[in-house]
Amino acid sequence: MNKSDNQHSHHHDPQTKDDVVKRLKRIEGQVRGIMNMVKEDVYCHDILNLFASVKSALNGARDVVLREHIQNCIAEEMKQDKQKATEELINIFKKVSK
Repeated sequence: MNKSDNQHSHHHDPQTKDDVVKRLKRIEGQVRGIMNMVKEDVYCHDILNLFASVKSALNGARDVVLREHIQNCIAEEMKQDKQKATEELINIFKKVSK
């Protein structure tokens, strides 16, 4: 994946990184489970329940990254360019609230 022009290089906190990677691995397994359930003609209600679990898990992983971004990247950017940091924060919230 390429970084967009407005992104900065950032080293994530090791604990946060481990947390997010564990969450994403769990999500990956759940998505494989959905695929297998569809292939095996499992009852739709059960598949939909797993979709809801994946969505919730993705939101949780996103929230961990979002919290770190606000606490570190945005907070640092506020010291240098408050307007730019505010615009970035607004854009992030627009994206995650969809």
